[in-house]
Amino acid sequence: QAGSSLTDITTSAQPTAEGYYQIKGHKIFISGGDHSGAENFVHLTLARIDGAPAGVKGISLFVIPRLRPSADGLVYNDVQTAADFQKLGQRGYSTTHLIYGENEDCQGWLVGQPHHGLAYMFQMMNEARIGVGHSAAAVAMAAYLAAHQYAHERPQGRIPGNRDPLAAPVPIIRHADVQRMLLTQQVIIEGSLSLAAFCTRLSDLAHVATDETAKHEAWLLLEILTPVVKTYATEQGIRAVSLGLQVLGGYGFTMDFPLQQYYRDIRIMAIYEGTTGIQSLDLLGRKVLLENGRAFQLLIAEMHKTTEKAAENPDLQPFARVLEQEIQRLTEVTKALVEFAKAGQAERFTADATVYMEMAGLVIIGWQWLHLAGVAQQQGANGRFSPDFYGQVQRCLRFYFRYELPHAEAHARTLTEGEPMYV
Repeated sequence: QAGSSLTDITTSAQPTAEGYYQIKGHKIFISGGDHSGAENFVHLTLARIDGAPAGVKGISLFVIPRLRPSADGLVYNDVQTAADFQKLGQRGYSTTHLIYGENEDCQGWLVGQPHHGLAYMFQMMNEARIGVGHSAAAVAMAAYLAAHQYAHERPQGRIPGNRDPLAAPVPIIRHADVQRMLLTQQVIIEGSLSLAAFCTRLSDLAHVATDETAKHEAWLLLEILTPVVKTYATEQGIRAVSLGLQVLGGYGFTMDFPLQQYYRDIRIMAIYEGTTGIQSLDLLGRKVLLENGRAFQLLIAEMHKTTEKAAENPDLQPFARVLEQEIQRLTEVTKALVEFAKAGQAERFTADATVYMEMAGLVIIGWQWLHLAGVAQQQGANGRFSPDFYGQVQRCLRFYFRYELPHAEAHARTLTEGEPMYV
């Protein structure tokens, strides 16, 4: 059997005396929803039971197989594949449009309690969002490695200042702008992977920690960081792969190299499991306010722990000082925006949620790089990492703080100076 993703709520359910529900409606963009690689498909589907409360409080979750069990074995459950969406870059892959109950014979079974479907869905969705972020970082890493190899092998041009027209061309890795593009890719990807690993650890702690306070705090941190890791890794991952294409120049668009496919592969990841706009509304409109701001306070406290430890290290002290300033700026911007929420100005509060997401992502990845540099130095002192490895981490830290983190200040100005353009 193969499962499929949850999606648009266009489905209704009527209870029957036999214990199942009669399902009727549509379900679209179902990844792997039907193909020749499996006999049966079992769909988790959100639907509204007839007479349910309005809004999200009336949504329930159902299990709906394509083939249902009967006394005579598996029989057709009136689940029809109406279409296969052809998606950019995806080949040998089905994304289906399903129709339930066109012949009034689709049976579904309720999962858990009625009207709790959205809460059940997010138990799966949140980990899926971390997975999407991790996948995007993996695709971007593959693109970076391909671009890095090409830059070492492709000779072109001379180093500025070399006026000898007979001088042999140098590998393009020697050119400053190529190094800039490769370093940008590296700090995006490795920062994303670090945050994804941190979120995965929080997910484990939120399930298995024995101390109830620690367990709840891990859950709160996971809640506020999940939309960030999904958004930063996908949106910046797209940028990273695009830079990889740029390193290759015209060859990046040819089938001779894999960059063109990676670019198509990663583009949808900013859409999977909720678009960037949805993630940004979730971060600012829900997670920042979660438990009266407790999740946000815990995140700020975690970042302060890192800066306080780094401030004791002469190599890291300057970066700790800069990050403290950005954490303070993020805190002040957040407080200013929350005032709109307190005043009941919901539209003004969330109008620039995506800009807020970009700012928060920049600061949070800066936090991850400061943490990585501290760990690399500590492990290097223990003999686990070579000095060269720590030197490379330190170089990435310097690069991120000089070329990426300063953008957070510009976002802060956008968020606090004047009214949004579209409210």
